[in-house]
Amino acid sequence: MATTGRGADDAELVRRALLGEYPAWRDIVDRHLPMVNAIARSYRLSTPDREDVVQTVWLTLNQHLPRLREPRHLKAWLSRVTRDKCLRQRERDARQYPTDPEAFAHIGGAAPDPETEYLRKERDATLRRAVDGLRDPDERRAALRYLEPESVPRAEDPRVASNHRRRMVRRLRDSLEDV
Repeated sequence: MATTGRGADDAELVRRALLGEYPAWRDIVDRHLPMVNAIARSYRLSTPDREDVVQTVWLTLNQHLPRLREPRHLKAWLSRVTRDKCLRQRERDARQYPTDPEAFAHIGGAAPDPETEYLRKERDATLRRAVDGLRDPDERRAALRYLEPESVPRAEDPRVASNHRRRMVRRLRDSLEDV
């Protein structure tokens, strides 16, 4: 039966871990986990990223354990690997920043979501009914100029009297409230 590694040095624990002794591996982790966690915390990574870094450090040790040149310098090796993994995680985080997916909806010809498309068509139909309900042809043209500027030819005088515009907007609002 293997003896506990509380008094063993790192080189002895590495040797025993290479022989497949689970208690030696557990003792390595128990001995150096506080240091690895402290280094990872010092980089102020998010909790999930910090946990990933710590886990990656132990995975890296497991993979490199047979190739360690100086097992007695395990603490320094773990410290260096932890710092390296933290820096890589920080670089990854710097390249990734949250964005609103809606901001890119128009790029690449992405189809709008069906609910949004339905609501847009409903709104357009309601506005069209309200504009059609206007009796004054000038107000109807002015309303269409606001709603669909490319579909209505501009008159010679592009300015619309402010009173006329206010009256038209008020009638549109009243018409929409009735709907």
